[in-house]
Order: sequence, then structure tokens, then C-alpha cells
Amino acid sequence: MSQARAAHDARPAHDAGQILIEKLDIYAYHGVFAEEERLGQRFLIDLVLDADLRAAASSDDLADTVDYGRAVAIVSEAFTGRRFQLLEAAAKAVADALFAAFPPVTRVVVTLRKPSPPIPATLAAAGIRLGFQRGD
Repeated sequence: MSQARAAHDARPAHDAGQILIEKLDIYAYHGVFAEEERLGQRFLIDLVLDADLRAAASSDDLADTVDYGRAVAIVSEAFTGRRFQLLEAAAKAVADALFAAFPPVTRVVVTLRKPSPPIPATLAAAGIRLGFQRGD
């Protein structure tokens, strides 16, 4: 194998492209406290989906990329389909649903924020960020 080909193969998958979905605002009933289950709250979700987007760049065809409209619908369903106590578990459910729906996606980074967490402090948000590789 040539050095150039080896260098190309060693590049991170995100060099080929990333789909970004930012500040998806969803109301849900996740959390460990009783009032979170009863009242619910807003969550903000940011996603980074690594996928090879070069074919879509050439073809200008939606079939050659990850349809972010469909991705938003899948994330919304996975996030609200059941109640999670921990954001970490909700993030994994979101990533698993995206991997199932989009075979070209190789990695998903999920950032979940609670803009108004039920804690006695003044802050903009509390949340987590987790990365998942296909097959993990």
C-alpha cells in the first residue's frame, strides 16, 4: 500500500464529513426527581454525526447523505419514547436509534442539556456530552 493511501485510510472518519444538529428543543419527563417525572422540562440536544458525505457533495442527491430532517424525527422519538432517569442513558438511546436508522453513520456525539435543572443554583444549563462509535 502506498504511503499516500495509508495516510488517507488513517484519517479520522469526520474528515469525510459531519452532520450537525444544534439546539434541538424537546420537552420530556426525564430525571431522578419526582417533580421532573410529574412536570417535565425542556432539554436541548446537540448532535454530531460522522458519515462520509463526499458522494452527496458530488451528486447533490438527498439519497447520498444523512437526511437531518429524518434524523430529528428519529431522535425525538428515541428521546421521548420512554422515561430515563439519567441523561447518559437517554444519550445512548439516541445514538443507538441513529445507528439503526443510518448505516453510513460511524460515530455520534450527543450533548444533552437541561436549561433549568431542579437544583438550588443559578446557571445556564447542566448536561452531558457522550461520544459513541458504531459497534461499541
